[in-house]
Amino acid sequence: MNQQQATDFVIRELGKNHPKNDIIQRLCESVDHMNWGEAEKFVQRVEIENRSTIARKQSPLINFMSICTVILGLGLTFWVAFETLQGYIIFFLSFPVPYLGNVFYFLLGVAMTGGGIWSMWDTLLRIWNS
Repeated sequence: MNQQQATDFVIRELGKNHPKNDIIQRLCESVDHMNWGEAEKFVQRVEIENRSTIARKQSPLINFMSICTVILGLGLTFWVAFETLQGYIIFFLSFPVPYLGNVFYFLLGVAMTGGGIWSMWDTLLRIWNS
């Protein structure tokens, strides 16, 4: 395997979210005279130089998971807000504190929504900035 083939291999494998140690091991096995340290530095260099290409290959899965998280987070937030406004008390883990579950699940929904939006934004920035 020559340098260009090794670079393409690393980009392809990182784009599929494979663990770096597995990629390094396969590089050591297939490239002549490359030890673990050299392979590790090679993978880091390829990852830095081809960040946008790798992010583009990872983006469909990440965006799908982000969209699902945002939808579930919004659903949970609106459901808890609706139930709270109706006067329904949601208990959290059998703690005898009224509305503790309402507050916890509302904040969990807000955190899920924010995390999903942040993940999509981060993916888009990695694609555009590289």
